[in-house]
Amino acid sequence: MTDFTLDDHNTETVTDAAMFTTSLGDKPKIAFIDDEKRILRSMKLLFRKSHDVFVTTDPNEYIDYIKNNHVHVAVSDQRMPERVGVDILREVKEISPSTMRILLTGYADLNAIIGSINEGEIYRYLTKPCKSEELQTVVGRATEIALSYHSEDDSVQLSLEGDRQTLLVIDESNEAAEQIRSQFANNYNVLHASTLEDAYDYLANNDIGVCITDINISGENIAPIIFTLKQDAPHLVVLVQTQFQDAHLLIDLINKGQVYRCLPKPMRASLLEVSVNRAFRHYNSLKSNPELLKRHEVEVDPNDRVSIDLSSRVKNFIGKLRKRFSL
Repeated sequence: MTDFTLDDHNTETVTDAAMFTTSLGDKPKIAFIDDEKRILRSMKLLFRKSHDVFVTTDPNEYIDYIKNNHVHVAVSDQRMPERVGVDILREVKEISPSTMRILLTGYADLNAIIGSINEGEIYRYLTKPCKSEELQTVVGRATEIALSYHSEDDSVQLSLEGDRQTLLVIDESNEAAEQIRSQFANNYNVLHASTLEDAYDYLANNDIGVCITDINISGENIAPIIFTLKQDAPHLVVLVQTQFQDAHLLIDLINKGQVYRCLPKPMRASLLEVSVNRAFRHYNSLKSNPELLKRHEVEVDPNDRVSIDLSSRVKNFIGKLRKRFSL
């Protein structure tokens, strides 16, 4: 974890700020992996009062620990000699879906960001230098969510027999929309919005499960609109089409938008098929189990003027959306 600096004299204050216990009265477990032992020592010092802390530089030891323990939060660095963090967190997801996953890296690695969305489905992507208070806040919230999780939540399924679910495509291109319509018309009700106004209308007046959207509509970056949508319509599962050029935008799509997948343009039919079908299964899971929404909550920045302005701009639309997506 290069570039990560810990303010040692603030460590005790930070850890005292949040104390947790499991249902058995034990501390929740957190696991860190990094190739720098000094960083692991700092992490253990930072979280020793609030968590049962496991640290290692060995990916195999890390995975074995998670296999054999109920780990609430897993934090991994991205660049390590043996395995990259995205691969490790993907395996964590497979063996322990309830574990909250956080990726921490010293630079904006496009491949890591995309992988963390499409493969790891991580809770947060943090770049360094990262203040100890910021890490404590993110880990603290992830711990709260993990502690509220019940294994039976995953087993509940929404009965959809006879229902035909709706897929919304937001894209200026009729050609792209027709490609999606022809591919999915037999399975889903496909709507196409070529403007933001059309998209607002569809979302406010239809039960949309999954939305595929271009990141730019009429020359406008609509990422802040996605952030606003996810705050007020958390069930909506969003797949974003992008050229993957802006690392910071992709990080925001994770932390502020909790997008489900990032898809390349032009889209491959096989990838689109898998992504859309999985997205609807994810949507059904969220609708069936409201508690699971906590695991996909978005980061809200009260100082983000763009989001504030957009919230005002689409006030009436958001009001309708809240009613539709209210639990």
